[in-house]
This record gives sequence, C-alpha cells and structure tokens, in this order.
Amino acid sequence: MKPLLRVDILRQEVNDMQRRAMVLLVLLVLMVHGAVAESIKDGPDRPRIGLCLAGGGARGGAHIGVLQVLEEMRIPVDFITGTSIGSIIGGLYASGMAPDAMDSTLSGIDWIKLFQDAPERTTTSFRRKEEDRLPYFDFEMGLGKHGFKMPAGFVAGPKLLFLLRQLTLPAHDIEDFNDLPIPFRAVATSLNSGEAVVIDHGSLADAMRASMAIPGAFTPHVIDGETLVDGGILRNVPYAEVKAMGADIVIIVDIGEPLADVDADISLTGILGATVNVAINANARESLGLSTDQDLLLVPQLDGLGVEEFGRMAEASKRGFEAAHQNREWLQQWSLSEAEYQSWWAGVQAKRRTEPIQIASVLIDSPGRVDPRRVRMQVRSQPESPLDMDVLSQDLTRIFRLGDFEFVDYTLEPHDETPARDLVIHTTSKRWGPNYLKFGLSLAGHLDGETRFAFLLNHRMSQINHLGAEWRNLISLGSPLSLDSEFYQPLSLTGRFFIAPRFSGTHGQRQRWLTEDLSELVTVKQYWGKLDLGMNFSHWGELRLGAYRGHYWGTVDSKGVSDDEGLGGWQARLIFDMLDSWDFPRHGWALNIDSRLSRDDLGAGTEYDRLSVKLRGAVSRGRATFLGRIEGGTSFQSSLPFHDRFELGGFTRMSGLERGRLFGDELATAAAGIQWQVATFNPALGRHLYFGLVGETGQAWQKEDEPSLDDLILGFTTYLGAETLLGPIYLGYGNAEGGFHSFYMFLGRSF
Repeated sequence: MKPLLRVDILRQEVNDMQRRAMVLLVLLVLMVHGAVAESIKDGPDRPRIGLCLAGGGARGGAHIGVLQVLEEMRIPVDFITGTSIGSIIGGLYASGMAPDAMDSTLSGIDWIKLFQDAPERTTTSFRRKEEDRLPYFDFEMGLGKHGFKMPAGFVAGPKLLFLLRQLTLPAHDIEDFNDLPIPFRAVATSLNSGEAVVIDHGSLADAMRASMAIPGAFTPHVIDGETLVDGGILRNVPYAEVKAMGADIVIIVDIGEPLADVDADISLTGILGATVNVAINANARESLGLSTDQDLLLVPQLDGLGVEEFGRMAEASKRGFEAAHQNREWLQQWSLSEAEYQSWWAGVQAKRRTEPIQIASVLIDSPGRVDPRRVRMQVRSQPESPLDMDVLSQDLTRIFRLGDFEFVDYTLEPHDETPARDLVIHTTSKRWGPNYLKFGLSLAGHLDGETRFAFLLNHRMSQINHLGAEWRNLISLGSPLSLDSEFYQPLSLTGRFFIAPRFSGTHGQRQRWLTEDLSELVTVKQYWGKLDLGMNFSHWGELRLGAYRGHYWGTVDSKGVSDDEGLGGWQARLIFDMLDSWDFPRHGWALNIDSRLSRDDLGAGTEYDRLSVKLRGAVSRGRATFLGRIEGGTSFQSSLPFHDRFELGGFTRMSGLERGRLFGDELATAAAGIQWQVATFNPALGRHLYFGLVGETGQAWQKEDEPSLDDLILGFTTYLGAETLLGPIYLGYGNAEGGFHSFYMFLGRSF
C-alpha cells in the first residue's frame, strides 16, 4: 500500500534565512510530487487556483461561506488542502458537494449527539438504560491485571465517521485523491513519527476523520499503520501542501482562534488550552510566511465564536461569506464567464458517482471478545440488494448497543471484477475491557433538614462467555451503604431469554413517620438473594419472574426497639423504557409494573401482596416539554410492613412534604407539568439548564380506610435543573396543602 506522505516539522520562528529554507523545502516537495502537476498538464490556460482551509473547530463554518462566494463569482478551484474542520469542508467540496448543500447539511446536524459515542437512549440496550437511573459520570474506565486503563479520548467518533462516509459516498471507490472531482489533500499529525502527514490516498472519510482527531477529545485514527491525530498541531494552515499540488495562486482561509489574554490565576485547563493554541498559532504564522502577494488571505471576523460551538456553524458561515465578499475586487480577476464556469462545474459533477451501490455480500470482521455470530444477528442489510444507508445505520446501532465495542464501522470493498461491492462491517472491542468502572455522586435532601450523600461505583465484567454473560456490581458508599450484585446469563445467542441470580444488601438510616406530625429515625439493615428468569423485549424493556429470600432488621436507637423478620416470596416485574433521557426527557415514555407476593413458606415473617404501577411520559414542542406521571399501588387488603409500605413525600412526589410523610397500604398520585430549556452550557461543562413547574396530587391510605378522591391533597413543585458533567443537579421548592413546604437540592434525581 502506498505510504502516507510526510512533511518535516516547520520551525516556530521565521526569519529571512528560515524563509529561504522553507522556499527550498517547497521546491523539494514539488519535485517529489511533480506527478500531481504532470497528471493535470492538460489543465486550463489560466492560473491554477488552490484553496487552503485551516482548522478551527466550529469556526470552520466560515469555509462554507467563502465557498458560496466563490461559486457566486464563478471562481473555479483546482486544488484543495485542509486541516481538521478544513479537511471536512474541503473534502466534501472536493467530492463534488455544492456549498449550499453543504451549508444546509452541516447546519442541520445535532453536533452534541454526533459527538456522543453512545446511540440515542431510546435505541440503547435495556441493560444500559437501567444504569442511567443513577448519576454516574459520563466516563468509563477499565480495570485489568495491569491496573487501570483509560480510553484514548472522550469520543471514538463512530457516528461522525458514519456521517463522513455517507456524505462522501459518491467518492467511495476513489483511492487516489488526485482522481477526486477536485484534487485534495488532508493534513494530520503522526504520533509515530512526530511529523505532519499529508494524506493523498485511501478512504476520503478516513482522511477527514484522522485530520480532525483532536488529542484528548477524539481517539486517534489509524491509517496505513500510522496513528494519526489533528493536523492543526503541526500544520493548521496547509499552504505548502497546496502549492506542492501545483497551485499558482492560493486562497487561504485562516479561522484559527487568536491568542487570548491570560490572567495570572488561570486554571490548569486554561493553561493546557492556551498552550495548544500557542503552538497552533506559531505553526500557522510559519505557513503564512510562505505566502506571496499573488495569494489572498481571508481571516473572517469570528470574535466570540468558540471552536466548540458547533451549533453556531451557520453563523460562522455568514461571517465567512462576509469576509470573502469584502474581497470581491481581488477575486473578480479570476472570475470565469457563465459558460466557462458551468463547463468547469459540469466536469466536477461528471466525476461524482451517483448511481446506486449494489451489495454483493455482507461480511463481518469482528475480532475480540464478542462472538461474531451475535454481531451477525444484528444485521438487516442483505446481499444482492442496493445499499440502504438508513438500514445500515440501524444495523451499526444495534451492534454498538451490545455494549463492548469502542468502534463499529463499515467499508465497501471490491467484489471480483463486478461493479457490486462487499459490505464489510468492522468492530473494535473496547481496549480497556472487559472490566468496566463508572463512578458517580448522589446528594439528596432538604436544604433545612435531612441530607443524604453517597459515592457510587458501578463495576461490570462483560463477555464472560460466548453468550454474552456479565457480572454487574453497584456499590454505594455513604448514606446508604449498599451492594447490589447480579450475574446476568443469556440463554441463547439472541439474548431473548436469560437467568439472573442476584444478591443485595443495604445499611442506612430512614425516617419513619408514625403520624403526619411525628417521626422517628430507624437504622435499617437488609439483605436478600433472588433468582430471576426473564425475557427481553428488544431494547424496549424486560419481564422478570423470580423468587427471593432474605432478612430485615430495623432499630430505633432512642427506644431500643428492633424489627427482626425474614423476607421471602415471589416477584414479577415488567418494565418498558423508551424515554430519550431519564433525567430531563424530551420525548418518550416509561412503564414499571411490580408485583410481590410475600409468603411464609419462603421465609417471610409477614404475608402480604403488593402491586405498584407507574407510568411517566414526555412530549416536546420547541424548548418546552410537557411532563406527566401517574402512579398507583395496592396491597389487596393486606397489611404492608414498614420496609415495603407505600410512601409519598419528597421531590416531585408531593414535594411540599418530607420524604415518606404520607404512608399506607394503598397509594394514588399524579403529576403534570412543563419544563423549559432556558440555556445551553459550554459542552465542556454540560448541556442544558431547565426551569420546571409541576402540579401534584396524591394520597396514601391504610387498609382499613376507604380510598376517595376527596382525600387527595394538592401541591406544586418548581425547580431549576442542569445537565452537568457531575450528573443532573436540581434546586427545587415544593408546596402542599396544609401549609407544608420544603426546599430541595438533588444530584441525580429526576421527575
């Protein structure tokens, strides 16, 4: 395979002697790549125009605006080089995509979701959805015999690479980038050699992905054995590279972030960011020092637009348009007639493949811990049929949600001598498995009363056998102190049915209300073992039937009173979860039906029956989300013990009352409200800030009471909620009939 082209690292300061040395370097590169100019010797009788697109994250939307002006003024582009986001915009244009189509496509992307590896929650496996209900940090690490292992970046980027492959599909069979509608080069940085690398062949999508692999944010991308990261580290303005391709004049678009004023009390992250920016600005100045008076340098006014603000790419595009439009006089000299430009653009489009791609066969390349047969069962794309990108996207999503892949990708490979292609699906197992760790914090309580805090740990050992068994341990250190350990064993490759032995134990304190005005603090110790037989409903939910046995102790220290009784019985549980977010849902619904039959022949000290049903849902319009919840429970006229009785009170469950203040053997409660998205955070801090207002009603009855709607009490909750890197955080106030009110602060609690 043809090796990647290397370019020596430029020095950081340019003086006259270094300038001459760089000119010599360009001449040497021109000699090495004379084949590029030779291959285009039959080109036009006008100066050849090169386009040099710099890196700069979301500021790269400005490149699109510049392209729109070039199109408007009928200025052809003969060569393109790009770094990072410049490689994406440049690569798309080189593949024949029109600027307006590029603008509408990239401006319409949900970049926040694109930069999240996990599929949307509604399509995630139910096993992983369950873990969303606890506030774990959105970061996973591994534990092995050599200690802790970390991912190579926060984002592996399978969604981004799939998008790039989809957008460059018309160029899927082009190996040499000179054969693209417009010759193109992407620039990356090699971690193997420490040099800038010019990518001039292979997969266009891979070249673009490698060029923007920002260290620490994105995992490196491997091409031809080279481990590549963002080209901006060494060559943010790839001027020499476009000259080497044969450009006579160059239009340079520099969107790099200028150096910022640094205070003496700058933070560690601020220092790291500023240091990287210094290096990028230094190599950009060196590249710009090679430009001549024949070239045009465009520096769009992008003040206040951060490299991470991809939601503002449309705004950046307008600023790029303005910068190019202000240079119309210079650009006008290279403008073609309408007929000449249309002829040039027709030539570009003629090289753009638009015919349907026929699949010859579907192959699975899945080395690692996951049985390839389980991967194959997730694929719906069929051989001897046209490639359907929607179907393929769903295939990759189903594979990814198996839970142990860092990357799921596809390639289209030649099939004998036919036009059809082999669809090859590739998987890369997580390098930090099979023991995974997640950490979290939980803080809950009244601002003027009881507060509970716990440090959370989630350990998961995956792929224990070829059926995909896993051992999961949930540990809470604090209030309460608890352990929940489950071994989950699928009974077939499909995973439809499973068996799950489980052990759980807890030790903590709990407020027991004796009347509406009198309570006592109970020290609770409880453990139980359980064996479930279950059935999965795809990623929607699951049904479990099982038997359990254990013991409960409840001690009131001030009275020396202790509850001591056995636990045992039968339990059935049906759960469906199709919410897009557990904490701040925008759409979807969730249903939980739980039935328990406590029986003395299985060790129970108290016989009773218990059934609870809870349904919640969300629907959105614009920034507003309408929330609803209805919940009910019955003991079928049996008496429920303290440790399993129905309780009301606490945040969004009659928030004006303290937790558990209403209690009984029957329960009815409902809530409805609205939640507004009032602000969006910098992605480095979180996602969104919400304001919510919820109306509530509910009541709990003893078995001897006659439940009546007249007994329901009313209340409301208002809160501010934020999606942060630490998890969901709420500040709330609740009010209930009877003069009750409470203030709350929660980390990891939701409506």
